[in-house]
Amino acid sequence: MRRAKRHQLLDPTAVHGVTNFSDLTPSEFRRHTTGALEGAHYLATGELVSLSEQQLVDCDHECDPQEYGACDSGCNGGLMTTAFEYTIKAGGLEREKDYPYTGNARGPCKFDKTKIAASVSNFSVISIDEDQIAANLVKHGPLAVGINAVFMQTYIHGVSCPYICGKHLDHGVLLVGYGSAGYAPVRFKNKPYWIIKNSWGENWGENGYYKICRGNNVCGVDSMVSSVSALHILKRQQLSH
Repeated sequence: MRRAKRHQLLDPTAVHGVTNFSDLTPSEFRRHTTGALEGAHYLATGELVSLSEQQLVDCDHECDPQEYGACDSGCNGGLMTTAFEYTIKAGGLEREKDYPYTGNARGPCKFDKTKIAASVSNFSVISIDEDQIAANLVKHGPLAVGINAVFMQTYIHGVSCPYICGKHLDHGVLLVGYGSAGYAPVRFKNKPYWIIKNSWGENWGENGYYKICRGNNVCGVDSMVSSVSALHILKRQQLSH
């Protein structure tokens, strides 16, 4: 309750309170790697698929060549960009139903290339320019984003525009849209905002979504944004003929 009250004072354009939500885990970035690829796959093929998070947990050992020791390591964390790199090298991801999520730490890699459901053609890290981010969102669909989630912990609804928020990125989310007429007290007028899809369930926030101010890289939301393009996968039966 004390934290919620403090957040309400620092973020008066949103409503904060005591919430039930999942604890932050380093494996969160993987969920939004698959979510971004699912969106790109839909734009490329018109097919909605649920892709395997567990494949990334078990099989992705990629490292960032520009940062010593920055390697993907199962449920102990990693980077969205290196997860995309793994997906390119592996050839793609299986469906969730074929390689289901267990919630456990890394197990043996059971990836089956014959069951690939979606593949990455390329990915890119977008500059901290909100016009570029918005353009990529329209072109590529959902974007994988890192954010400082401290104000998300107590968020209930409204447009979150905290006066003070760190830029340390500790949570992975999906950027799915934007707007400019969200709820805000009259004295603050309407606020342009990003629409974020979170992974804490529909009972958190606005049916599982979060609105955060655009314009000032609030909570680092513009700092690490990745877009991904999907290949149009032909059915295996077609390839065999």
